[in-house]
Order: sequence, then structure tokens, then C-alpha cells
Amino acid sequence: MFAFIHLIGAWLTGKLYEQWKKQPLEHTTWFFLLFGALLPDVDFLLDWTLGTEFHRTFTHSLLFVVAAPVVAYVILKLWHSPEAPTAALALGMGITTHLLLDMIASHGVPLFWPSLLHVSFTSVGYFDPTTPSFLNSSPEVVRRTFKVAIVDMAAGAAWIFWLWWKKKVTF
Repeated sequence: MFAFIHLIGAWLTGKLYEQWKKQPLEHTTWFFLLFGALLPDVDFLLDWTLGTEFHRTFTHSLLFVVAAPVVAYVILKLWHSPEAPTAALALGMGITTHLLLDMIASHGVPLFWPSLLHVSFTSVGYFDPTTPSFLNSSPEVVRRTFKVAIVDMAAGAAWIFWLWWKKKVTF
């Protein structure tokens, strides 16, 4: 999955929560929820800029689902933020939606990292870490990835258009 799909997943999660609780989420909560939906792919930026192979390791695990909100909570508490508990929970929920979406549309995620066991909704299996990443893939894999990225951009553009149509955003 790519960024827009992860954002839409987190946004839908936030909207469902608002419906359930019958009250709107605060702006800070929305920020941490949407930020959490993108945060697990920060490792892809390391791969891209440093030439490493970290993508889909620690940041796609249950350990990260717990560690990132705890770190956020501690930092926000040190800044005396009253939103620390809510922000940390929203961050964890955003990360969780990211992992769930990746489990739908891929070979899975290493929920139990550092184990190489990858879990998806269709399979559980060991992932060979020597498998080339997108950055070292064949032209066919790169082409297929770009096609998925184009669909992702279209979904994001449709989302923004829908928000504009419903007068939720203005330009």
C-alpha cells in the first residue's frame, strides 16, 4: 500500500470512532492518527536515501505498535501536554491501521519481528531477507509498483475531490 490508501484507512477509522462516540476528534488527535498511518514507512525513506534494506522490519511489528506510542507519550508528558494519552493512542491506532492494510495487500508484515515470520490475511510464512527490495527489483516489478502507485494517487485525488465536494476543504 501507498501513502494515500494508508491515510484513507486511518481517516475512515477516525470517522468510525467519531460515529461510535458521537463526538468529533480533536485536531491533535487527527494529526497523530494520520501521522501514525504513515509512520511505519519511514524505514522506506532510509532504504531509498541510504541504500539499506530496513523496509518492513521493526516499524511493521507489534513491538513498534507499542514502542512508538510510548515514546510519543513520554515526550508529550515531558512537554506537559494534556493530550499525551489521547495522542499516543491515536498514534498507535494509525500504526495499527497501516499494518492491517499492509496485511491485506501484500505478502504480510513481520508482526513478531525480529522473527522472519510474515503474517497476512491470506498466509503466514517466512520471508527471505535476501529477496530484492523494490529498489533492486526487475523492470517488471518496478513497472507493476508504479501502476499501484498510480492507483494510489488516483484514490488520494478522489478522496481530496470528495472532501472538496462535501465542502470539508476549500482551495
